[in-house]
Amino acid sequence: MSALYLRNRGFEDIPVGEFHVFGSHTFSELEMIEFAKRYAPTPEFMDPKAARQLRWGGLVATPWHLCAMWMRKMVDYMEVYAQGVNDGRRNGAGVAILELDWLEPVRPGHTLTYTYEIVSKSDKVVRDRWGIIRSRNEAFNQYGNKVMTFEIDILAERNH
Repeated sequence: MSALYLRNRGFEDIPVGEFHVFGSHTFSELEMIEFAKRYAPTPEFMDPKAARQLRWGGLVATPWHLCAMWMRKMVDYMEVYAQGVNDGRRNGAGVAILELDWLEPVRPGHTLTYTYEIVSKSDKVVRDRWGIIRSRNEAFNQYGNKVMTFEIDILAERNH
């Protein structure tokens, strides 16, 4: 074990209700267009002029861009958080995404703040080693409006 860790923390030590703010990100028009060109090449996501005539009345971020930024913020946050806590979640993978909803469009200049809360823990044991933790993950824009929400089940190593 690395000397950086202050304490060990396994599945049993992680409380329901634990809450984290992963951080914020401001979406630029250029970033949104570049992401869309690679992963969602449709006018509403990559052509500002054409987007004005479409469903959202202007350029919006592809919903998968919001998810990709959640992933980036989560990984960065957990790497720093784990410097002081040997958190079993570092060792486990995500096993399911549930109820993924995109609630409002994200436009150039919008800043999203990403949050994470543990909402439940399963009694199920996977391969005699892992417990399953369910978290609710949300993104709020600069006006406080929820723009994305989903739940994810992740594996956390159990204490033996």
